[in-house]
Amino acid sequence: MRLKSSLALSLGLAASLGLASSASAKDPYKITYIMGLTGNPFYATVACGGSDAARQLKVNFDAQGPAQYQAALQMKVLDAVIASKPDGILFTADDPVALTATLMQAKAMGIKVISIDGDVADMSVAVANIQSDNVQGGMQAAKALAAAIGDKGEVMALMNSPAANVAQQRLSGFTEELKKHPNIVFLGVQYSNNQTVKAAGIVTATVAAHPNLAGIFTITTNNTEGAATGVREVGGIGRIKIVGFDTSDPIVEAIRNGIVTADIVQYPYQVGQLGVKMMVDALDGKPIDRQVNTPFVIATKDNIDTPEVQKFIYKMKCQ
Repeated sequence: MRLKSSLALSLGLAASLGLASSASAKDPYKITYIMGLTGNPFYATVACGGSDAARQLKVNFDAQGPAQYQAALQMKVLDAVIASKPDGILFTADDPVALTATLMQAKAMGIKVISIDGDVADMSVAVANIQSDNVQGGMQAAKALAAAIGDKGEVMALMNSPAANVAQQRLSGFTEELKKHPNIVFLGVQYSNNQTVKAAGIVTATVAAHPNLAGIFTITTNNTEGAATGVREVGGIGRIKIVGFDTSDPIVEAIRNGIVTADIVQYPYQVGQLGVKMMVDALDGKPIDRQVNTPFVIATKDNIDTPEVQKFIYKMKCQ
């Protein structure tokens, strides 16, 4: 039987999130975060937030993921984690359909699942989902891009794959907002399979076919990095505006240098903290909200180095 501790924390964000130890040192909960891709700043920052919360709550926490953004590779990680019999899994799905059946097996074994950054196809799998409002983020990206190009011209979008549910939500918000801008011509979306080199190649090929390309909405980190490279290669800095979603060290520098006009930045550190806190509450039998939306900011050259924006910036290493 798990013993509950009455230890309370009263300082900093831990207190504001209600972090308090629920599992004893003798029998701590075991929670694993399965990220969409290793080496990705967003997922790494989620893991940092989760690790800090786990330390405060005195539970065991680890983070794993595939080396490439592929459902088949993530499935292998998921199978291995399930075999280790954790109490809870925080899960970012590379494919919301392909991985659902295996997650249902985990649920049947008594393992609780919380979705991070988007539900899988069967929403009954997870007891909660924590993410930003991606549709709203996509709408904000469209507004920023429209303003940057003078509300006219040709624009395109870059994303990972058609199966990427979260990216589809961002694209949906983007295209919905574009309907309000009749002088902007949307050339459609192209897919990079989350590869920066491929994203760069798509940009150079598109500019060759559409020399008046005015803007690009890059829906994920690698697409933004790749698009920045592509714009540099075609000599389009300043002429072709990039508005991205999610950030990294190269993207921050690209914002400072004016290559990326704006970037929608989520709060993955808080996502990780909330994920562990909510998982512990769920394992303790406490009620939790099914859907929790976390905030985002729009980073630009003018605000990128302010404390308000810097706290949202993703980090590859925990502090």
